[in-house]
Amino acid sequence: MGFQYFLFVALGGGLGSILRAFIPFFLPNLTIWSTAVANLLGALLIGILIKIFNGFTDPIFLKAFWIVGFCGGFTTFSTFGMDFVDMINSGNWLKGWVYAGINFLGTITFIFIGYRIGDFISPS
Repeated sequence: MGFQYFLFVALGGGLGSILRAFIPFFLPNLTIWSTAVANLLGALLIGILIKIFNGFTDPIFLKAFWIVGFCGGFTTFSTFGMDFVDMINSGNWLKGWVYAGINFLGTITFIFIGYRIGDFISPS
């Protein structure tokens, strides 16, 4: 992995982070849940992309840009953790654990769904 790999990661990460910052503008009444939306959409995209890139002979730069960079910048595990701790610290235990469940189980489920969607659009 040379300089080009890290350049692709940086470019994808920058784009993913910018798009992530826009989500609260589209969901103004659900600001706290915008993290879950980003995590679930990112997981869905990762599942689709993994399936699609399996059909390529050398997808390292595509993976660097889209999966490591874009999806890594778009999804927000650290923000999820902060949101969860804030909910627990403010006494919203039920809301916090529902939020954690949606992010954790939802992310795994959406990666699986994305992978299955990739079956239909994969070049192989």
